[in-house]
Amino acid sequence: MKKILLAGIAAGACASNALAADLGPYRPPPPVEPIYEPVRSGPYNWQGLYLGVNAGYGWGNDNGASYNGFGGGSGALNADGWFGGGQIGYNAQFNALVLGLEADLQGADISDTTALSGGLSQVTTDIEYFSTLRGRVGFAAGPALLYVTGGWAFADLSQSLTAPGASFSSSDWESGYTVGGGIEWAFAPNWSLKSEYLYVDLGEQTYSSPAGTYTTQTDFHTARVGLNYRF
Repeated sequence: MKKILLAGIAAGACASNALAADLGPYRPPPPVEPIYEPVRSGPYNWQGLYLGVNAGYGWGNDNGASYNGFGGGSGALNADGWFGGGQIGYNAQFNALVLGLEADLQGADISDTTALSGGLSQVTTDIEYFSTLRGRVGFAAGPALLYVTGGWAFADLSQSLTAPGASFSSSDWESGYTVGGGIEWAFAPNWSLKSEYLYVDLGEQTYSSPAGTYTTQTDFHTARVGLNYRF
């Protein structure tokens, strides 16, 4: 009996050795290497409606002024002062190209008073409100938007003249054009800050009275910062 048992064990050992020889030497499985997905970063999403506030400073551009009545002369007005207001706009985005439309309204105190040559006539200009309606063309570079802008400008413009034997004033909404550019930075999912320059040209104004005619022109520069919330 023992001989039969030993013979069976020997036969099993031989079979195991033969099977191991057929399978070959042991080879561990290859290590699992991590799979790295490339980072795909597209332009920031500027699409949609936005509202915001702004504040800035405006300064004149040597606006010529002349009066042809008694005690008249010529000179230049350089109105300057602070302003603040709000804006509303909409952006449409096509990959990195951003097209937009923006309207704004600012209360302002951009004014100047000067004496014309000869010192007998004094003129004043004062911009109390101004507004623009502009198109924007921008390039989205990550969270930054660089853009140029241009369109129509409107201002509540007050003009006055005091001269020997004559005094008159006028307050009207004048219209013209504006061009400029800026940069906007998205610092949070729905919030952005902007810095913007605009040149505003309201053209020439002429005021006549029996004593004479007063002619001036109005254009000015603005620099402002703004905060926008996008919906």
